[in-house]
Amino acid sequence: MVRLSRLLRLRKSGFDTPLRVSRFRYVAHGANSLFQNAEVEVVENFDGTCHLKSGNIIRLALDGCTNRPFYRIVVSKRTDPRDCEMEQIGTFDPMPNMLNEKLCSINFERLKYHLALGAHPVKSVRRLIGLSGFLPLDPTLLIFAEGLKRRRKIEELISSQGNATEDDESSNS
Repeated sequence: MVRLSRLLRLRKSGFDTPLRVSRFRYVAHGANSLFQNAEVEVVENFDGTCHLKSGNIIRLALDGCTNRPFYRIVVSKRTDPRDCEMEQIGTFDPMPNMLNEKLCSINFERLKYHLALGAHPVKSVRRLIGLSGFLPLDPTLLIFAEGLKRRRKIEELISSQGNATEDDESSNS
C-alpha cells in the first residue's frame, strides 16, 4: 500500500523526495522558563508538540554594485526590509576568486547565540551553514543536486542523439 503523501510528492515534484525541511525549532515541554525573553515565545501545536516562535530571522543583506554582488549575513526582524539589520554575523562573496573559491566568513559564537534564541535562518543561509560544517547539510541542497544531476544526464542524452542523427545524415549523403 502506498501512502497518499508519497503520491502527492511524486506528483508535485516528479520524483520521490524522502527529505523534508521543517520550519519549526522544536523544544521540550516545560521549556517556557528558559525563554523568558520578549522576542521568543514557546507555541504548543494541536498535536502536543512545542516549537519556538521568534521575530528574528537570519538572512542575506545585499551590498556591492550591479555586476559585483556582496552579501552580509545579518540578524534582523522578520518584518524589516532586506537591508535592515540588528547585527551582522558574517559575510558571503558569491563571485569566485582567482582560485575559483567563493568566500564566506561567519561568527559561529553569535550564530549559535541567535539560533538558541529561536532565530530562523533562510534557505540560502541554511545552505551556507551546512556547507561550512556547523550544522548538517540542508536537505534542499541535496534535492537541488539530484535535479541538477538529472538535468545534465538529459542534456547528455539529447546531445548524443543529436550527434547520432548528424552521423546518419553525413553517411547517407
